[in-house]
Amino acid sequence: MSVLEVVELVKHFGPVRAVDGVSLHIDKGEVLGLVGESGSGKTTLGRCVTRLVPVTSGQVWVNGNDIAHLSRRRLRPLRRDFNIVFQDPSSSLDPRMRVGDIIAEPLRLHRIGDRSTRRARVAELLGQVGLQAEMARWYPHELSGGQRQRVSVARALSAAPSLLVADEPTSALDVSVQASVLNLIGRLQAELGFACLFVTHDLAAVEFLAQRVAVMYLGVLVEVATRDELFAGPRHPYTQALLSAAPLPDPVAQRSRQRIVLSGEVPSPVDPPPGCRFHPRCPVAIDRCAVEVPALRPVGPSGALTACHLVADDGSAPRLAA
Repeated sequence: MSVLEVVELVKHFGPVRAVDGVSLHIDKGEVLGLVGESGSGKTTLGRCVTRLVPVTSGQVWVNGNDIAHLSRRRLRPLRRDFNIVFQDPSSSLDPRMRVGDIIAEPLRLHRIGDRSTRRARVAELLGQVGLQAEMARWYPHELSGGQRQRVSVARALSAAPSLLVADEPTSALDVSVQASVLNLIGRLQAELGFACLFVTHDLAAVEFLAQRVAVMYLGVLVEVATRDELFAGPRHPYTQALLSAAPLPDPVAQRSRQRIVLSGEVPSPVDPPPGCRFHPRCPVAIDRCAVEVPALRPVGPSGALTACHLVADDGSAPRLAA
């Protein structure tokens, strides 16, 4: 059963077409990694899913409820089903509130438990995220960046949501603590079984955490596949270029690898190109790519989704030369 189902989601900011007809789903207990360059629309999609920004059109189903166009009053009781961890905990945590009050705030807003049960829940959550119970009395400025993000995770999970959106949760942290926060999210997801939309530009983090990966380019999805299938053999030319740019842990392999360097700049979301949005930068584009929008369709024996005219129905795809 899908915890999240997004259907033809559109979000325009005036003339800017940030998200332009995206459909995806996440099943119970699944992590879907959403990747793409800066400006691809992935963060906007995550915020539409959690109704932090209103959608222009489309549907967002969370546990069978379409929340896309609900009023604030009707949305309020459903908000406990989903929550978000933001990129920068320094700006997402109220510096005037103690840690315990920050974590307990969703419980108070949704009228879950009394004061004593909320205190017990806060202590439980602090332990789950690897912090000491006495830190409930601390203020955010007394914590390190990694500790603040652990508080953000505890707050997001306090009302036991079935869907968590993690929006670049490690990009604002020191490299030394990024792995520990990723491990924390992975452990909690395995223990608690919530569905997770993991938004990031870090392909290594996606390979570590996600079961499936969706690749976004200029407001649309271009490829969706299982983690193993996508990293072993990306089909869309953009995905191939994206993976070739990801650093390898082996320094010898990193020095010897051949990167696929794309020409040109990412087009403006104000005026996206006709046809395939990637065709101005694609080294294997044909005339059809400039005039006909490719459908995101199942290909190959696994049914992975790819939006490329050059990918055959059996899943065979052109390989970009470095």
